[in-house]
Amino acid sequence: MRLLLHLHHWPLALAIASCIVAASTSTAATAKATTTATTAPSGATSRTTTATSSSIPGKYQAYGSQHQPKKLRVGVGAAGNSNGSEPVNQFRQNPIKNWFGVFNRNNSPAAHSQTATCSCRCGERNDESRIVGGTTTGVSEYPWMARLSYFNRFYCGGTLINDRYVLTAAHCVKGFMWFMIKVTFGEHDRCNDKERPETRFVLRAFSQKFSFSNFDNDIALLRLNDRVPITSFIRPICLPRVEKRDDLFVGTRAIATGWGTLKEDGKPSCLLQEVEVPVLENDECVAQTNYTQKMITKNMMCSGYPGVGGRDSCQGDSGGPLVRLRPDDKRFEQIGIVSWGNGCARPNYPGVYTRVTKYLDWIVENSKDGCFCDEDY
Repeated sequence: MRLLLHLHHWPLALAIASCIVAASTSTAATAKATTTATTAPSGATSRTTTATSSSIPGKYQAYGSQHQPKKLRVGVGAAGNSNGSEPVNQFRQNPIKNWFGVFNRNNSPAAHSQTATCSCRCGERNDESRIVGGTTTGVSEYPWMARLSYFNRFYCGGTLINDRYVLTAAHCVKGFMWFMIKVTFGEHDRCNDKERPETRFVLRAFSQKFSFSNFDNDIALLRLNDRVPITSFIRPICLPRVEKRDDLFVGTRAIATGWGTLKEDGKPSCLLQEVEVPVLENDECVAQTNYTQKMITKNMMCSGYPGVGGRDSCQGDSGGPLVRLRPDDKRFEQIGIVSWGNGCARPNYPGVYTRVTKYLDWIVENSKDGCFCDEDY
């Protein structure tokens, strides 16, 4: 169930397809869009992908062993480093440039000098009453889970961090017309048309310096067009505490959630799935898998079962959360973002996630105008 870096560059394919659809004066919304994908992280070879209406973008799938940097012209811009001290990529509403998904270099949004605090509790799972090798979650069990749709087609996951911002992967927004991204909350069965979940649109998006050539800095913040009500069905995740910024969480049995495929190249799930995967130390990940040192940067974390496989996030899970239960207050905090991997649940290729602790300052600084639940941010 992970957005497998399915080198089918689904996000890029959908972005280009949507531009064609929007620009066309004919009713070509149901036509297939064919695009040539550039290389994926850590040495994936390029392939040509045909995206149909039933397809979803996903965790890209990497192949090969040698980097082939992509010359991706759409969505290239300057961004800051992981500590938030530099400007970030910001998607502001530019009717010409953003129509084609161009990343613009602008200043960060105006933020309060201090973050607001809401009278709610983050990271509380609704217990209690599946992703490859996982199980179906309980209804509203993970109330921070968000579903991203592009032109009403599901393609990525995300996490509500306060009443105005969603954390996701940069590859879920780069090259996209961000104002066409719809975010859905409080959902369990995404195929149930009778339910009317809470929905918002993306007003602005921010990313770090991300590149499809290696998937480093695969993180983005989405500012919503309106605040999200905090209820028993919709509740933000906790961010790691500041004193945990150097914690690698090695050995932690983390949980990934999403509506992605239940097997490699399978169909996405209607019901929200969960899977438990242990966090690996980066050197251990390289030593025990077929990933190389250059592929796994300090901003990434591996999570899975080297030599065994069987459990993993997959296509369609990209941008979704990897969370862990705090031992002291029994609340959940987000330690990773589903980013990429070679296939799904393969023995020598565990899932690779963006390491959230590397971006704590950047996340908080760029989401201050949202209201955090009783956390000292």
